[in-house]
Amino acid sequence: MKENTEYQIYIGCQDSQLRDEIISEDELRAMVVYFFKKKKMDFTVYSAKGGFLYADSSFVYENSLCINIIGSYDLDIIKLAKSLSMFMNQECSLVVKDIIKTEYR
Repeated sequence: MKENTEYQIYIGCQDSQLRDEIISEDELRAMVVYFFKKKKMDFTVYSAKGGFLYADSSFVYENSLCINIIGSYDLDIIKLAKSLSMFMNQECSLVVKDIIKTEYR
């Protein structure tokens, strides 16, 4: 098995100020697919639902996307997550990084 790095970026679909979904989950997914296809990077994107506590102590339950990237790429994952967060007008996004063992058969 090969040691690899796995990144997961969680981005919510609800605008943090309007508290409404301005860009749908499907529209965001299409943009993400286009981006990774253009970069020729392996990825997986899937739907999630999650809760988030805003800085003002209000809580929201929203549609989210999780972008899963395995392997080292010439891409700044944190910068990508921040760009997605700004585009979606989110207070933040979540980035998870793990060292994993992979084997493709």
